[in-house]
Amino acid sequence: MSCTQFAARNLTIVFLTGLLAACGGSSGARNNPPPADPDDSDPPPSNPAPTLSLSASPTVVPAGGNATLTWQSEHADGCNASGGWTGTRGTGGSSSVGPIDADTVFRLSCSGAGGGVTREVTVRVADDNEVAVELDAARTQIGVNESTTLSWSSQGATRCTASGGWSGDRPLNGTFETGPLADSRTYSLTCTDGTENALASVTVDVFDKTIRWQAPEYNEDGTPVTDLAGYVIYWGEDSRAYTGSFRINSPSTTSWEADITPGTYYFAMTAFDSEGNESDYSNELLKIIP
Repeated sequence: MSCTQFAARNLTIVFLTGLLAACGGSSGARNNPPPADPDDSDPPPSNPAPTLSLSASPTVVPAGGNATLTWQSEHADGCNASGGWTGTRGTGGSSSVGPIDADTVFRLSCSGAGGGVTREVTVRVADDNEVAVELDAARTQIGVNESTTLSWSSQGATRCTASGGWSGDRPLNGTFETGPLADSRTYSLTCTDGTENALASVTVDVFDKTIRWQAPEYNEDGTPVTDLAGYVIYWGEDSRAYTGSFRINSPSTTSWEADITPGTYYFAMTAFDSEGNESDYSNELLKIIP
């Protein structure tokens, strides 16, 4: 069967728009994205200035304690940490920092085509007579139905109470197994000496590893697809530059569990016929694999 007869046009990864382009006429992986629409004469958009939020929880810790930094940047290509932490960071995420033995400033700078932005947050070490609490999660990004362990310690408190994703009185220092989680949760812990309160929170993000798609039903000429043999899923850390692939020799399959190295990846897929002729890429999906 020729590629023209297998011109699947509507293979779509669920939750994103976009259609599968016509088959290119040869087998094997496609190395280039579909060409731009020649009728698209709109001027390129201006480059907006990056935005950035940066927070710490808690902002007061016992001597030698840890804090969780959380940040989110829009319209940036990347971020760099300085001050109490260093290194290249993604445009969004969380990171545990510590041990913290003195008041510390944590700084984050993000940049993009529209410029740069810097934010900083200070984590202070509590005085000897001051109430403080720290709360951490062993893993802050997990898959559906996976679990993680919370750990905490307090200073100067006589009672600690849980809220958010858990509840009830807790010991002044301890650990807690979350059990299997189906969705993201924020766990908070308030400790007090009866007069002064201290609050710490940590968010455990739950990500679905499953890639789902809608099978192509029609060829470009409007006739039904009758020779669909399977799919190839591609992924990589950069858009349209894929370094991994997985072949599915089943036309009825419409989902795949991405058991690959944890990270953030761009996914796309193709369909192929019984002769191995492979279509162009589907739309692209950016997904975190915990």
